[in-house]
Amino acid sequence: MRAHSGTSFLASATPAAGKTTFGLNIAHRMLSAGFVSRVVVAGPTTHICRQWAADAGRYGIDLEPNRPNSDGAESEDFHGVAVTYQTIAAGPDTHRLAAARRPTLLIADEPHHMGDQAAWGLRTRRAFDGARFRLLLSGTPFRSDNSAIPWVSYDDDGISRADYTYGYPQALVDRVCRPITFLPYDGEMEWVSDGRLRSADFDLLLPAVESARRLRTALNPEGEWMGEVLRDGDARLSEVRGGGHPDAGGLVISSDQDHARAIAARLASISGEQPELVMSDEPGASRRIADFAASDRRWLVSVLMVSEGVDIPRLRVGVYATAARTELFFRQVVGRFIRATPGPRRQMSYLLMPADSRLKALAHEIELERRHALDLTPTGEEEEGEEFDDPDPEQGEPGGGFAALSSGDAELDEAIMSETALQLFPTDDPPRAKKAIALAKSAAGSEAPEPERESAYAARERLRNERSRLVANVARQTSKSHREIQARINRATRARSVASATIEQLERGNEMLRRELWR
Repeated sequence: MRAHSGTSFLASATPAAGKTTFGLNIAHRMLSAGFVSRVVVAGPTTHICRQWAADAGRYGIDLEPNRPNSDGAESEDFHGVAVTYQTIAAGPDTHRLAAARRPTLLIADEPHHMGDQAAWGLRTRRAFDGARFRLLLSGTPFRSDNSAIPWVSYDDDGISRADYTYGYPQALVDRVCRPITFLPYDGEMEWVSDGRLRSADFDLLLPAVESARRLRTALNPEGEWMGEVLRDGDARLSEVRGGGHPDAGGLVISSDQDHARAIAARLASISGEQPELVMSDEPGASRRIADFAASDRRWLVSVLMVSEGVDIPRLRVGVYATAARTELFFRQVVGRFIRATPGPRRQMSYLLMPADSRLKALAHEIELERRHALDLTPTGEEEEGEEFDDPDPEQGEPGGGFAALSSGDAELDEAIMSETALQLFPTDDPPRAKKAIALAKSAAGSEAPEPERESAYAARERLRNERSRLVANVARQTSKSHREIQARINRATRARSVASATIEQLERGNEMLRRELWR
């Protein structure tokens, strides 16, 4: 990237390869060199933005997550913000003016989201065309579609060209990622379709609409198939925990909120422990994900929230219980299970899934990449596979056309794996790995751990909550309005507003309010 002559750089790296670490390393270098004085991270969800801000704080980079456009530019004691593409699209001029005032690095996380809706891409370009530099980080290969992604170059066939590519095979060789085994489950499904009773296993070729209905029948949380897969998943997790990874976790990706609740209830009766249940961007979801990641709890059940970008390295077992069958989504789900951890030495992950032909084809492509990793000197580039266009076959269909009846016992199909992949994780570590481990142990033994630094955004949230309580107490004692008290304190501390106040201004204002209450 340092040799790159342009002002935009696209790095395409396999999910779980460490794109956040790379992006923050670049941000730290640019800030330290004075090339930029501000960093903006654009992400797909509020949770991912908060995760970026937390990781940035460990580099000494203070980003304010999910700052509303109505609050204007961030206060001067922040290096920048981490906001969603939706927020940028809702107020592009706010971000354009902020980028014009301070030389800005834009880090676009999973920039394909800008192409999901043409307006998002156009408005993000309007906001950051004037940025000093733009770093685009993609965890999945781009595919040709009807709307181009801003600042990405395309070849004559409409395929995007990355400035640097780091694939799953290389990540396996470097031990950055784990290998994964796919466990497809077959079974006899029975459903009513347009008044006709139908029955089929996953081997039978069906029209697209009936294929989707067969899959939805299998995923019925009350069916035998789902129960069998959840029992096998919990047993597999117990094996992994007993094999040297005692805090290993499992994740179920569900179709919707009602489906997730039913899955969680059934899994609780199987595992004997209530799973953590997380919906997309609901209040408190980020905190529950962080608590789960730091705990030794067995299972997390999620709808979309954990499918992309969320970092829980201890996940080793997954259950694919959603009808989504696009390559982009499938690879993002796989990425949740392949981030390597310092231990144990052997780290195979497992994804239990329906034996649907399209899902098996997607799994087979990843398996081919894993086998390719055994060749330590790969030549040539991987040929890009066809992107699956998988619109919802039920879209626009008259109601009452489909009803799932029953799903038979789940039968494990042939596992999609390569036994030779275990050669990537030999009993004896290579000399380079031994040296790294020795250095890490030496450093751990010689240095006391540093206390964890409170991030600027966490301190600011704490001080603003404290300000709200203090103002309420003063208002009760003096019969003055909250607005009047806030305005007086802002004038005294020379802050334009509470939203734009620096940490130092918030601290001084809170101290003034405390003195008033003591008097």
